[in-house]
Parts: sequence; C-alpha cells; structure tokens
Amino acid sequence: MKSYPLLARCDVAVVGGGPSGIAAALSAARNGAKVVLLEQTGTLGGMSTSGLVPTFAPASDGTRLLYGGIYEEMAGELCRRMNVPLLPGSWQAINPEVLKRIYDEIVEKAEIQVFFDVKACEVEMNQARITAVWFAAQDGLQRVEARQFIDATGDALMAVLAGVPFDLGDENHSVMSPTLCAQFAGIDFSRYQKSCDAGRSDRVIWAELSNAGKAPLHEKHFICMKQTGESVATSNLGHIYGCSPLDPHDRSNAYREGRRIVHEFEKFFREHVPGFEHAVLVSSAGLLGVRESRRIHGEYRMTLADYQHKAVFEDEIGRCCYPIDIHASSDNPETQEQVEKILAATQMGSGESYGIPYRALIPLGIENLLVPGRTLSADRAIQSSLRIMPAAFVTGQAAGTAAAMAGDSDIRTIDTAQLQARLRAMGAVISNKS
Repeated sequence: MKSYPLLARCDVAVVGGGPSGIAAALSAARNGAKVVLLEQTGTLGGMSTSGLVPTFAPASDGTRLLYGGIYEEMAGELCRRMNVPLLPGSWQAINPEVLKRIYDEIVEKAEIQVFFDVKACEVEMNQARITAVWFAAQDGLQRVEARQFIDATGDALMAVLAGVPFDLGDENHSVMSPTLCAQFAGIDFSRYQKSCDAGRSDRVIWAELSNAGKAPLHEKHFICMKQTGESVATSNLGHIYGCSPLDPHDRSNAYREGRRIVHEFEKFFREHVPGFEHAVLVSSAGLLGVRESRRIHGEYRMTLADYQHKAVFEDEIGRCCYPIDIHASSDNPETQEQVEKILAATQMGSGESYGIPYRALIPLGIENLLVPGRTLSADRAIQSSLRIMPAAFVTGQAAGTAAAMAGDSDIRTIDTAQLQARLRAMGAVISNKS
C-alpha cells in the first residue's frame, strides 16, 4: 500500500463540519480530547451556512427547549448577534454569514484544529478498528490518524468505506428529493405583511396558480420563503425530482436544475407576490440541500414504532419531537400533497417527544466509529423526523462526548450512565426514566 503524508494525529477525528460535526468536535474538546475537524467546503455549518437553509426547526416540545446544550448555545448566540429573540417554538431564522463567524470563533476558542477543503476518500483498517482516514487535499492525498472517529459526512461515507452495511431510501432506493436554497434581497416586508393579513400569502398565491395549471413548476409542496434580514429572505422552495444524492451524474445535474428552479421562483415572486416586485436573487446555495442519504446498520435501529410510542431508552442521549416529514421522491401531485398532510397528522402534543438511544450511533462491526446526524441507524420514517438540524446537534454532542470518554477502548464499552451525566451537565434533555 502506498504511504501518504500524515496531516494530523489526534484523539478524536471528526469528518464533516455540519451541525452534527460541529457539536461532536466541541463536545469532544470540552471533554478533554485533542480534536481535528475536517470539512470538505470552505466554511463550517453545512446546511445551516453553505446550504442556505433559512431556519432551524422548532426546538421546543411545547413546554421546554428540547435540544439543550450546544444547539441552544449556537442558536442563542445567533439570535443575540441578529438582534432577534430566541423563540424555541418557532422556525428560527438564520443569517448564514453571522453563523459562519460564530462557528469559526467557537471552535478556535475550543482549540480544535480545523482543515477546510479536504474530502475523505479512504480509510485504513486494522481488523475492526479504523486507524486513519485519507483525504484529498490540494497537494494530493494525506492521512489523519486518531483513536476515535466520528462520521458526520451526512452520507455515512466513512462508515461505508469501513464496510458498514446501510439502507438507502424506500424499497426502490428512491430518496426524498433535495432542494437548492437561495437568498433574495430588496423585499418590502411591510407590503408583504399587508398582503398576508388580507389572506394573500405567497403560499396561497402559488396554490391558486398551481390549481389553475398556471404555476411555472409542477410543485404542490410549497415550503417557505423566510425573512432573514431587514429586506432579505432565504428560500427553501422547489424540489429536484428523480435525483440520487449518491450518483455523481444526478448530483451534478441537481445543481444546474436547482439554479433553474430558483430563477423560476424569482420570477414568480416578482410578478405575483406583493412586496417582492423589486426582489433580486442574491445567491443560490453552494451546497445541495440533501434530505436523505444512507442510513447505517447500527447496534439499534430506530423505527416508526419508537416515534409512535414516544420511546424511552436506558442508553438515551437526547430526545426529538419533530413530526414525520418524508418529502416526495417524484413530481406526482398526489404524493406531493400527502407530505404536508402527514406532517400535520403526526405532530406531537405539548410536552411529548421520543428518545434517541446511544446504540443508534454505533455502526455494526467497527470499534471506534460513531455516526451522528441524518445517517444514524433508523428506518425511513423516523429518519425524516431526526434529520432536522437541532436533532443533529444533539446526536453530534453525544457522539463527541462518548468518543472523548472511550480513549482507545471499543466505543461500546463506555459507561452510558456516565455519558448521560455528562450530557445532562451540558444541558441535554434526557428522560428521567432512562
């Protein structure tokens, strides 16, 4: 085997700098580990920054902020700098440039070594342990050695390179359609609000055009255009149907199609929505908004039954209350219309939530790897609830803490009661019954 230069050696290597990766790196560092964080783009944050997702999902179960700890810390600082209130029960607007700076500052304060523009491409194994991960950098392949690894790639890339089995999409391997988000400026929100007060929101206007066969796109599932600044809004609109996020042809075509869709929405808003007459498209996202990718096979597979029964686990590391939100895989209008109906029908009541077990982060057959975020071990239904960014912070927070505790040991052998105690001290919400 060819030898490649050593880029870094550490206790915990976190691959992927999105919400789960940031939380993992911070929690590992705060628990005494030397941490390296590796990100394939030029900024931390993933979908919350490069992906231009306009909001964090509601973080309250109706009685308390459910995603305590690092998410609460990040969201609180974001709101402080944006000069807006922290509203856990609402969709919390994101200014991506503000959030980029917050992430930079907080990982620097934690003395985490960050490498940008590096893409994982292979792992070295010694039986059931990963000994190093290879990265493609500007001057060729390099290696990072670590005692523990965290796969926060969003595609379970490290896990797959290590031979972990996985599921993808539905029974036909079709996945939720992605979206390319975008930012717009020059919006008169006072004029738009008057239109909404008169019953003429963007959603209502789009539905009227769609029902009359005059909408520019075959899209029945209208998501959101969210105000994120004084005259700025960010869109999460439209779907790129028939796209597999793991197929390089599909993924490349998706960016082009996404930019075409964004332009169609720009014309729609300018021509039809009061307050948007002079709106201009500022930027489409540099990162595709993938909702669903691989789901690893882990020590425990979370299922819809766990959601329905509001499960509590002995090894619980956090809780989630977001409803079932499986976006359509095709442009079939009936399938599209079902999405919001299921979303509404599966809303949990005040104070209700379900637990997330530590075992769901542990991939089968590997001793020193954890997989937080949307690719943990779960069926498709409950993954559509767990995939939101606040929940990704929760699972990342647990993964980083556990990795720091494990040292050179098998990740399965840590004391989960001690893990829970550390997570509670950080602000995590864990059922008292666990």
